[in-house]
Amino acid sequence: MRGRQRYERTVRRAVTTVPHYRERHAASGSLPPLTRDEAELRRHLLMPLGSALLARRDPGRPAAEHIAELHEALRLAGHRTAGRDVYEISTALRDPVRAHGSDWRVLLCATADAGRYAAERSGTGPSVPDGNALVVGDAGQLASVAAGPGAVERVTLASAARTRPAAGSVWHEPWLGHLGGVPHGCGELHLNPSRVHARLLDGGTVLTLLRRRRPTLVHVRPEGAESFAPGRCPRHRVPVLGRTS
Repeated sequence: MRGRQRYERTVRRAVTTVPHYRERHAASGSLPPLTRDEAELRRHLLMPLGSALLARRDPGRPAAEHIAELHEALRLAGHRTAGRDVYEISTALRDPVRAHGSDWRVLLCATADAGRYAAERSGTGPSVPDGNALVVGDAGQLASVAAGPGAVERVTLASAARTRPAAGSVWHEPWLGHLGGVPHGCGELHLNPSRVHARLLDGGTVLTLLRRRRPTLVHVRPEGAESFAPGRCPRHRVPVLGRTS
């Protein structure tokens, strides 16, 4: 019930304060699905009134919020993080952050400009992960760093529609963030109900991010969503996206 209430509050706030949704609601009385391409074209209109910044001045999401989201996704996937270093493979370097009983670090992926980062941030690069660390990345990235037993694969709905994700994977959409995980002994794609709400709209699944404001993302339809429908895990009694095809 609380998830439904958060969703309804988010929709009301979007219609009231966000230009994109005000336009859509005024035109049709509803909020149709939002695709990635449309979101990229209209990103400035997805910001609440009075909070939009020029792109060059937008600092992006705070590291603490990003890490909290990843921490929750790892928990849903069944990973214990307390007392372990967690490395996220990324194209951008970030200073280590201490949170949730762990040190959260970044490993630069093969496509990152490591030379530029070394020059700008000498001495702040991550150490080599030890055997107890978790390393989170896409399948190709994990192979390139030989992550070992602590490897945690990031999967998207599009990839999960083609191949059932492995237990222990985390669900990550590049434009939406870490949204859930696939726990061991279940195999279902669990949603993080404090951050994302899923529903059927116009014959397909759409997602509403309950804590995002800049940009505000309501009824977004990620690639691959047509192969999934909202449900509830009978074992864990939490929201899931179940395969329909």
